[in-house]
Amino acid sequence: MIDIEFPLTPSHLDKLIQISSFVDSKLPPPKKPICPTNFMLLDVTPENNKYKDTGGRLRIIPTARQMTIWQFTINLVARADFESRELVKWKNYPYTRSYRALKRLYMHKSHETLRKMYNEVLIDLCVIANKEGINKFLK
Repeated sequence: MIDIEFPLTPSHLDKLIQISSFVDSKLPPPKKPICPTNFMLLDVTPENNKYKDTGGRLRIIPTARQMTIWQFTINLVARADFESRELVKWKNYPYTRSYRALKRLYMHKSHETLRKMYNEVLIDLCVIANKEGINKFLK
């Protein structure tokens, strides 16, 4: 299990949603393209291994704890209404945005209003999680 404090607080929930955003960026896409590219059809290898140590990418794989947090937050946010889900989505996915950057999507509201709205959404989600029990969202 994961260590989620009970009762769940908005600041702790915000940290969990940020972890979920990181995990979501590391997950593979849901579907591969239908048509393979030429690079997938042809086997291209360097000659004589002279490019052995160049161009290596470090692959980051989410841990089981991070995947459980991702599943918990996705199940919890799905319980919110549409406007709340949209605000959480635009604030945290695919990366965490500041309130000033979020203001560009909500032109008619100030960044302070968006901060208050986001905190209200977090409080509502905490009430849902604490009322129904945290273990219900981990299934």
